[in-house]
Amino acid sequence: MAQWRRMVQAHGHRLLHGAGAEEPDRSTGPTPSLNRLDALVEGFAAGQPVRWSLAGYPRPLPGPVDVVAYRIIEEALTNACRHAPGAPVAVRLRYDTTGITIEVRDEGAGPAPSGGSANHTGQGLLGVRRRAERLGGTFSAGPRAGGGFTVRVALPAPEEVAE
Repeated sequence: MAQWRRMVQAHGHRLLHGAGAEEPDRSTGPTPSLNRLDALVEGFAAGQPVRWSLAGYPRPLPGPVDVVAYRIIEEALTNACRHAPGAPVAVRLRYDTTGITIEVRDEGAGPAPSGGSANHTGQGLLGVRRRAERLGGTFSAGPRAGGGFTVRVALPAPEEVAE
């Protein structure tokens, strides 16, 4: 584990550029990482009930995947605060052997009003889609039948097999 971390720290900038992910701006604070998910959720929970859960066995992710996963959650929480202020939000992370799945669901007021496009995604969600797809992941987002909105992203990060 320590060896993997040293490699990511030493070569992280190359990994980020190679995967097409944005490099974190070190002048604005700590590097975005799922290791800081508690602080991210706590920052949003001040004005909105946010809870998060974990499934599978958490493990270190490659640098670009870790940064993008954090940024996706950050954008989805920002959208929930903007479009469903005060509504409860659930963040779910699921690790499996192929990668990580992120789901952010809010319990907003209800489905999109009639005449509105249920498939409409704002510029923020377009950025989430681009981030996911740059890493070979998948993206979906839309209103939930019972009300609220869900953002779901699966990012590849195959588990290394010990030999």
